[in-house]
Amino acid sequence: MQEHIEQVGTKLVYSDDRVRVWVLELDPGEETIIHQHPCDYVYVATESGRAETVHKDGTGYVGEDKLGEAVYHEAGQPHLLRNIGDGHYSNIIVELLATTR
Repeated sequence: MQEHIEQVGTKLVYSDDRVRVWVLELDPGEETIIHQHPCDYVYVATESGRAETVHKDGTGYVGEDKLGEAVYHEAGQPHLLRNIGDGHYSNIIVELLATTR
């Protein structure tokens, strides 16, 4: 397992040699630090909300997540996530460590 763990969520709640599970919670206007997912991951929205992904190169996109929706992402470029909705935003991130690049 990696010695350094990139902070991709608010709180790491589980980790073994195959997966890491994070809780991510953002109040309106709050954003994560710039981070990079070292492996593929799935997140499940635990609250509906709107969030903007901003890549380090300035590109990005806005997403609208519905409660319970699951989204798969491959490891990608450095980015941050910003809550652009009016309410609290939260999800659970499951990093698939076997896909580490």
